[in-house]
Amino acid sequence: MVMAFKHPWRLVAAMMAGLVAGCMEVAVALGPTPITLATGTPGGAYHPVGNAICRMFNLVDEHQKVPCVAVSSDGAVENILRVKRGSSTFGLTQTDVAYAAYHGEGPFARAGPDPGLRMLIALYPEAFTVVAGADTTIADFIDLRGKRIGIGQSGAGYTFTRDVVLGFHGWRISDAERLLELGPAEQNQALCRNEVDAIIFQAGHPNGLTQEAVTGCRARLVRIAGPPIDRLLAQHAYYIASVIPGGMYAGNPVDVATIATQGLLVTSSGQPDALAYGMVKAVIENFADFRLLHPALSSLQIKDMVPSQAVIPLHPGAAKFYREAGLLP
Repeated sequence: MVMAFKHPWRLVAAMMAGLVAGCMEVAVALGPTPITLATGTPGGAYHPVGNAICRMFNLVDEHQKVPCVAVSSDGAVENILRVKRGSSTFGLTQTDVAYAAYHGEGPFARAGPDPGLRMLIALYPEAFTVVAGADTTIADFIDLRGKRIGIGQSGAGYTFTRDVVLGFHGWRISDAERLLELGPAEQNQALCRNEVDAIIFQAGHPNGLTQEAVTGCRARLVRIAGPPIDRLLAQHAYYIASVIPGGMYAGNPVDVATIATQGLLVTSSGQPDALAYGMVKAVIENFADFRLLHPALSSLQIKDMVPSQAVIPLHPGAAKFYREAGLLP
């Protein structure tokens, strides 16, 4: 069938549109592979922090030909799987999840060990956080047994931490009276509607979701400490003792003890040393600006950004920069 064009200019326009589209497809096909950084869901800290990291990388003139792009994801576990598959260049995760992935434990037992996983940068502490309703008597983690609990959605990195904490208390998640598997915003809504007695999540502080809970329905932060936690810290170097400072949130004037992992930027051993070096260099050398881009980054110190090699190995490119900067021997 032959298409007749009443006006010749329309034929020219159609031909030009097809030519432009074809050129764009060829350009995409032949263009450099984009540098991607898997983050988390919008509303959590990983998404803006990942954007902040890419922003620092993209400030460097030589990186602008192939800029870093932060992409949303399901979070810590999914990000490691993306790095392993090669669908993301970098990913944000947490120390205990990285350790489990490297050794093929927990959520990675089926996939097996990932000996190619490498660390680049340590970020802010991610505090294991429990927030209880104002009308409950929950003050300590041990008070959660038999209560109605809002938990994160399956696949979130914190669920691995949660099950470790429960295990050291001799509990399982099934010991709760009722469980609701909810996204971050839904957890707050369920707590304020009295559909659950407490919610459990993991986050850098301060964060907007906790602020919403304490101001929206006078929720309280719950203490996570005692002999079970002491044993956990003694056995696992990828957890650290942490405190959510009193006064950080309205109605919570006292320091609240808990544990934390550290956020990590990870990649694969297959990524070039020069790329890993360039990423770490861009963040560290623009550190003052980097800290301003999210509240969770505001208390960071440069010396704390060198990851502990007790977790998983450091990428050689990152190690090279840290040595040159006098941050590693």
